[in-house]
Amino acid sequence: MSNLVTLTIASEAFLLLSFIIMILSIRNPKWNVLLVILLIIGGAPLLYLAIDHVKSDYMDANIGLGLAFMFTWIYSVVAFIIAIILLVKKKRNHNSSNGL
Repeated sequence: MSNLVTLTIASEAFLLLSFIIMILSIRNPKWNVLLVILLIIGGAPLLYLAIDHVKSDYMDANIGLGLAFMFTWIYSVVAFIIAIILLVKKKRNHNSSNGL
C-alpha cells in the first residue's frame, strides 16, 4: 500500500472518529443528520482528489491534493476539539444530575 493511501485512510479515520464522538455525545436525530452532512463535506474533497491522483499519475506536484489534505486535517482538528468539548460537557451534566 502506498504512503498516499495510508495517509488518506488515517486522515479519514481521524475525521470519522471525531464525528462519531460528536454523534454519541449529542444523540439528537436532527443534529445527527447535520453532523453526517458535515462529515461528508469534510471528507469528500480528500477522497475525490486522492482517487483522482491514484487514477491519473501526474508528473508534477498535485497542489490540489496537498490542499485537500490540509483542509481535511484542519477540519478534523476543529471537529475533534468540538467533540471533546461536547463530551466533557455531557460528562459534567451527567455528574451534576447524579449529585443532586
